[in-house]
Amino acid sequence: MTKRLKVIIGIELLILVALFIHIAKTPHMWLMVLLALVFTFLANRSRAKIFRLISAVFWIISALILFSVGWFWAAVFFPAIMCLVFWKNNPRMEDQSGPRNFYQEFQDDTEAPKEELTKANGNDIIDLDTLNYRPAGNALSIKKNSGNTKIIVPKDVEVILDITVDTGIVKIFDEAAKINAGNIRYFSDPTQHFKKRVRITIRVQTGNVEIVHG
Repeated sequence: MTKRLKVIIGIELLILVALFIHIAKTPHMWLMVLLALVFTFLANRSRAKIFRLISAVFWIISALILFSVGWFWAAVFFPAIMCLVFWKNNPRMEDQSGPRNFYQEFQDDTEAPKEELTKANGNDIIDLDTLNYRPAGNALSIKKNSGNTKIIVPKDVEVILDITVDTGIVKIFDEAAKINAGNIRYFSDPTQHFKKRVRITIRVQTGNVEIVHG
């Protein structure tokens, strides 16, 4: 369970507790519910239609009282909004076979030289123009606990990005920024022909990641 999910569940539990406290301090709602239960019991025992009608009226009144409580709607809409935010920030799946095949081919390419940057924390600006590009492609791995990372990509370089950020903002070129999106994969346009290519793997617990053209 991720930290984001724990926070969302904690907030939802607090909202539910606040809703229960509010209901507990609303005696007329308990009275409506009690009367609804009593007439429901009588309707089941006697099977009289008048008791069913009265119980339905009291249940409707109880529901209307509940619907008038702000905490009720907060408990309903908060998880719905969180699901919408997660869906919006969730990276879209690539349906084209070209990028996936290229990623698998590049991933299995053992000839690609791999450069690693591993540190506890700190901000970094990496200009890919300084890389010594090989015909087989290059691989760059960045791992750190916290800190911002900015990578400058020349326009003649094809990139594959595999970014995992637990807490932070990820901005890739002109795409919309993603907040706490977890794992994101990005592929350069497969229709273009690049002589240089690099696969970048970024693992950051807390920090922003920005990919820009240079």
